[in-house]
This record gives sequence, structure tokens and C-alpha cells, in this order.
Amino acid sequence: MEILLSAAAAKALSPQLAGIDNITTVLFQDDGTLTRNGETVTRDEIAPKATWLSLDVLLSKRVFDFVELLMALPSLEWLQSSAAGFDHPLFAELAKKGIRLTNSDAQAVAIAEYIMGAVLTEFQKVEERRKHQQNKEWQSAYFREIAGTTWMIVGIGNIGNETAKRAKAFGAHIIGVKRNGESPEADETIRPAQMKARLGEADIVVFTSPLNAETHHMGNADYFAAMKPGTVFVNVGRGGLVDEDALLAALDKGTPALALLDVFETEPLPTTSPLWSHENVRVTPHASPKSDGTPKRIAALFLENLTRFADGKALKNEVNASDILAGR
Repeated sequence: MEILLSAAAAKALSPQLAGIDNITTVLFQDDGTLTRNGETVTRDEIAPKATWLSLDVLLSKRVFDFVELLMALPSLEWLQSSAAGFDHPLFAELAKKGIRLTNSDAQAVAIAEYIMGAVLTEFQKVEERRKHQQNKEWQSAYFREIAGTTWMIVGIGNIGNETAKRAKAFGAHIIGVKRNGESPEADETIRPAQMKARLGEADIVVFTSPLNAETHHMGNADYFAAMKPGTVFVNVGRGGLVDEDALLAALDKGTPALALLDVFETEPLPTTSPLWSHENVRVTPHASPKSDGTPKRIAALFLENLTRFADGKALKNEVNASDILAGR
């Protein structure tokens, strides 16, 4: 079976790939050319059934050339993405062609730790303590406990469940918001239609939802007005989930009291954005999944699914084409 990988990904996985029988690898080189067994080939000479959209491609300008190549390959049956979401229109085009798509849950641990770290940094008054040290001041900074707080995790899935595990370990109560089914980690699971009525109970509200027509600007003026004073708002889902003007106005009114933002409607965040300088906003550059463990878990997921695909077994994290085409 022929598979298509970036040259960098194939090099990193060469020991593991050598252990899978009957695999031939076509390499997507940095300059966009294709090679097989050290020889340059054209796209008409290859017939890969599987491919991996690895991080080295996904996070580079070459991603557009790579996806354009995928669209031109009639042999392609399955794509493993290194991303969690399939909201980009390119994935809808691949789904229309009947290509099976699997996403990644490898970022969940890193993002959950990011969320806990960001909240703890604020609750524990880390900056205030640093200032006291710099000024050689023997002065306490009274802090807020996570124990006894209520967290509302909106769009609770892989990331949300990993976050819930960690927050519960601190003694928090978790309300998971989910379209269907129950969250295994939440203390209670509610539907989106129930969310607004329960917002006033939450001390921390975390957006981990995908972006679609239903969730676009879900965080709007009415939404923030339903929060109680002192609420901390976290967005690690997609920037388009939040009306940023409405958020800024709400922050000025004190609900939420603080916004911890890792995703934005426009990325990179323009230097003219008032989010950079607002005293109650913390900005990070879509960095929540960028840990030392994420690449290892992504590679392990691809290898497991590659073995499953070769053996004709069910794939992990396969997303229904109908959901992708519906923008879900």
C-alpha cells in the first residue's frame, strides 16, 4: 500500500514505518516535489491510499500545496489530520470526494494543562507575588481557591474532558455543555439550550467548541451579561465563537471579570486590537497545544490508525462526512 507523507514526517517515523508490512512511502519534499525510493515522480505516477497532514506541513505555507495535491489524487481514501477541528472549507472539499477524515485528540492534554495553568496563574496572584519579591517586600498575596468553584465547559469533548479531570482533582464542580450524550468527566451534562439559564452558577466558563453556524459569536453581549461578577472566561476553541467587541464591553462592566484568550477572530491578532492592552485580558498566540508531548501523541495516533487502516479495522477519531459538510 502506498502512503503520502512529508519528507520530515517520514524521516521522524522511519523506524516505526519499517515495522509495518507492505508500505511504500511517497515523500512530499520541502520544495513541493514528490519522491519515491529516492526517485523523483509526478503526481500521475503515484497512487497513495492514505496520508498524514503532519504538523510540519499544517503549520507552514506548504499546507495549501499539499491539500491541492490531495484534491488531485483519485486513489486517496483516508487522511489523518494533526488538527482537532475540520472547520476549514478545505476539509469539506475532501469530504465531498469521499475521503475518510480522522482528527486528532493529541492536543487535549496540553490544552487542558494550559487552561489550568492560566487559571491558576490568576487565582494564585503569581504576578503580584513576583512584584513583592522584586521589591523585597515581605507581604502576602491572598489567593482564590479552585476548590468549591463551578466550571462550565462548553462543547465538552476530548479537550473539555481532560480539563474536567484536572479541575475536579482540585475540588471543582463541572457542568459540561454537549449537543448529544453525556460527558464521562462532568458532574452533570446539559444541552446548549439550557446553558444560558445556568451561566450565573459558573465561576469559570471555558469554550472548547468547534466553530459553525450555530456557535459563531455564541459569546455575545447577552451571553456575557448572564455571567455573575468575578467569572473568568477562557477561550481555547475558535476565535469566531466570540464577538470580541461585545467581550470588551462586557469586561468593562465586570462580567466576565477576566478573559484568558488563546484564539482570535483574526490571527495573528492585529497590533491595533484593544485586546492586547486591556487590563483584564490575557493574550497568548494560539499556543495552548504547543507542548513537548503533543507531537509525540499525534505521531502515535497516526501510526495506530495507519495500522488499523491497513488491517481494515475501524479508525480512531473518524469524523462523519455529513458533520463536516454541515460545518459541525
